Parts: sequence; C-alpha cells; structure tokens
Amino acid sequence: MKAMEPEESCPLSGSVKVMQRFVLGRRDERFAISRAQPSHAVELKLSSFDASSERESGGMLVCVHDGEAKLFGAAGCWTLPSGHMVFIPADRSYRLVATGPVELTLVKFTGAEAVWHHPGCWAVAMPALAVEMASFARRWGVDRDPADQVANDFFRTMGHLFAIWFDTRRKMWTPFGNGPDMERVIEFARDHLETASLTDAAAAVAMSERTLRRRFKDELGISWREFINELRMSEAMRLLRQGNISVTETAYAVGFNSIGAFTVAFTSYTGSTPGSFVRRHTKAGRISGRDVHDGQGTAPLSLHGEERRRQHA
Repeated sequence: MKAMEPEESCPLSGSVKVMQRFVLGRRDERFAISRAQPSHAVELKLSSFDASSERESGGMLVCVHDGEAKLFGAAGCWTLPSGHMVFIPADRSYRLVATGPVELTLVKFTGAEAVWHHPGCWAVAMPALAVEMASFARRWGVDRDPADQVANDFFRTMGHLFAIWFDTRRKMWTPFGNGPDMERVIEFARDHLETASLTDAAAAVAMSERTLRRRFKDELGISWREFINELRMSEAMRLLRQGNISVTETAYAVGFNSIGAFTVAFTSYTGSTPGSFVRRHTKAGRISGRDVHDGQGTAPLSLHGEERRRQHA
C-alpha cells in the first residue's frame, strides 16, 4: 500500500470516510514498548519521522523539545509544538509524525506507574518540572538495571505527577465528526474560519443551534466554542510557523478583530506569546519586514485602512 502523507491520512473534511482518516503507517521500533523492559527514557534528534503502532503494552510520554510533531488517532489529531508533551496510554492505536527536524524525549512506562484518568491521549504545555524530569529520565535507558530502586521510584513519581500535569481540558486536539452531518459542520468551520459562528454552522447543515450544541458535547466531548477555538489556534500556529504573514494578519485570518484579544487567547492556549512563538519556530527567528510584536491593545484590526469587524462565536 502506498504510504500516505500525514495530512492525507487525517483530513478534517467530509470528503473521506471516518475509517480512512486514521491510516497506520510503518512501525518504528524506536517508539516500541515491551513489558520485558524496565521503564526508561530515550532521547531522539531526528530530521523527520513517521511512526505508527496498532497498540503498545505500555504508555509513553512524548516530550517535544524542539520542532513540531503531530499525533493522529481514531478520534482526531493533535498538534504538538516545541515545549509541549502528550501521553499515549497503553493499547492505543496511533500515528506520530514530524515532517521536519525535531528533538524528543520518549519516556516509556512498562509498569503501572502512570496515573491516567483521561479517555485517550492528552496534550499540554510542559511545566518546568516536567522539562527537568524528562531530561533527567534520559540517564536511564533501555539497558538499565530493572532492580535499580532509585530509577523505579523516579518513574513511579513521574507517572503519579500526570494527575497534576494533565489536569486541564483537552487541548491541541481537533476532533473528527462521527457522521456525515458533523463532518459537514467541521468542514464548514474550516472553510469559514474567519467568520464561523454556531448559527451559520447549524444553518449550513439544516440543524437547530440547540441540537448542534448538544451533539458537540455528546459526540465530541467539547463545546462549539472550545472547538472553534481549537481550530483557530491550530491554524494560527500553522500560519505563524510558515512565517509568511505578520502576527496581526494572522489574528485577522483566524477571526480576531483585536490583536490584544488574539495575544491573550494564543498565550493561554500555547503558553507562549505570538511573537515568542514566531521567534522560536521560524528559521530566521522573525518575520522579515513584518511585525512580530505582541500587541496588547484592543483596537480593531484593519485591512487596507478599512476597519473590519467580524462576528464571533
């Protein structure tokens, strides 16, 4: 079978069937987990990778220190910029990819150390303690002594901290629809990201607003507002990483009419201001000839001198 590109494997549109969205690629032994091994950590510096697994016998914490990775699962996909981590529980099918250079720490839990209460994978910005512990964990590789009590206590402590580190709502995640009508809603939102509202989305699929609100909660586990924010922040990160347009233009493109509001929303979502994100994720470290500042004002954005106001969800 022809290997599919990540975006082809996980499109957010109604053009393909649900089962086609998540296509397993080749297995990569660097990401494999065996119960015969003690819990350990692996440092990877890769130019790119594409790793799939039907299921693993243990859970894995993936820490992205530099670059960006994407995680594809049966229910949706996660975008993982540097400074973020995701936990993949045992027995979960996934596809993890990076199309450019990336630095990772994989912490593999082969025992019952990880305290996990979420339904599936979860991604968050890495707190300072997680960064330090991930780096420290690398001293214990796959060949470590299984009877090393210090190491065993360390991984047990790290696993128990998940209850604190991942105590947030689901982020960095864009869901798939569970049926044709929800597929069309997601496609509509993506195609009209600048102005998308619940009212317009419901009308586009001949559904009442009340029904659409309920279906988002019941089927996807998130509200419309959370969904549209996920979509807008994901697109904002993509645009800023490309480095072709300014922070202000990015804010406008994803539906904000205030650079201050965009900065607050983006910082809350990623843990980094838009300007810092640009400097960290673009090759030149800034957008040539365009602004990379983090505006805190509330004046409406404008295009060609004309004030543009948009309807917000």
